[in-house]
Amino acid sequence: MSLDYDAIVVGGRVAGASTAMLLAQQGHRVLVVERSSMPSDTVSTHAILRTGVLQLTRWGVIDRLIEAGTPPVRNVILGFGEERIGFEVRSEFGIDTLYAPRRYLLDAVLMGAAIAAGAEFSDNTTMTGLLRDDRGRVTGIRVGRRKDTQAITARFVIGADGHRSRVAELVGARVKESHPATNAVHYAYYDGVPATGFWFQFSPGVNAGLIPTNNDQCLVFAGRPTRERQKFTDDPDREFMRLIRQGGSDLADVVTSGERVGQYRGTNGLAGFIRQAAGPGWALVGDAGYTKDPISAHGISDALRDAELCARAVDRAISEPQRTGEAMASYETLRDSLSARMFERSRDLARYDWTAEQASAWMRVISDEVKAECETLVSLPAWAPALAEMGSGFGQ
Repeated sequence: MSLDYDAIVVGGRVAGASTAMLLAQQGHRVLVVERSSMPSDTVSTHAILRTGVLQLTRWGVIDRLIEAGTPPVRNVILGFGEERIGFEVRSEFGIDTLYAPRRYLLDAVLMGAAIAAGAEFSDNTTMTGLLRDDRGRVTGIRVGRRKDTQAITARFVIGADGHRSRVAELVGARVKESHPATNAVHYAYYDGVPATGFWFQFSPGVNAGLIPTNNDQCLVFAGRPTRERQKFTDDPDREFMRLIRQGGSDLADVVTSGERVGQYRGTNGLAGFIRQAAGPGWALVGDAGYTKDPISAHGISDALRDAELCARAVDRAISEPQRTGEAMASYETLRDSLSARMFERSRDLARYDWTAEQASAWMRVISDEVKAECETLVSLPAWAPALAEMGSGFGQ
């Protein structure tokens, strides 16, 4: 039977666009559907740590973000109670600079790269259901509204549609591990905050900090236990600055030197989980398959990591159908092994049941896990060279 595509990716942001780009670069016919209009913003704290920067560099897209004015981050402050640990980003795996691009920019650059590689893209397009064969294998999707739907077939459907993934729901992806939402975090953009690097502050009962981003702005964030979220609803300005001051008077001095622009954004809590990664004719990537609390600031980097792991598995499954089960099982096993300790430490930090010394120890674990991720990624066989005209046809 002739199929419309080799792969349909549901979701066109970081995980979906990256997966589509890599598959298209291998010559596969790829369609990406995204329910929102793009380029557009989304709730995110933007920080891309070493794993993510490594991926963007390996794929040849980091220069587009730099050219768009994304500020380089070469120093970091980690605060634990009264202690401040400041350091320069040391060069490892060829990476000595971190970044935190606005999401409308990052998503557009990655989708532009996917389109340049040959993927097709349709935004403002909602998946309404899945197609299956008589054995229950997923064979495509339906898009549209009510009775006005279109059936599109593919060898694989990849859910990259976020932590509330409709694909995961429809395929019945099993939840392997989970934890409830315990961390309510909000952020706002500021003008005039003199921050040139990341500042991640862990003081008892609060996680706060600074993330410089595009347009000479700084993202200021503050998190606290979900049981305290009503205070933010009642008086956002007062509660936000209370949390910043609780993080540290020095942090508050830096924040108050600037001026907030725009509204507060964030979440009153995000449950974490690790889902089954694949099944007959389908796979999950990014937050659809693995969501952890954002307190580790590693979500984007995880999405970029898993996009490649998923794309390699799907590429192998398409090229060698007889080895599909092996390929997809290997993807899930590797994703889970790289995620386990990060998931656990993010969960522990998000509970706010720690001393400053414990938070420091857990952040060292996260640092070790970042190094292990990078070691794994640089050991992978090289992909075909990325196409030169990155981004043509989208977000220009």
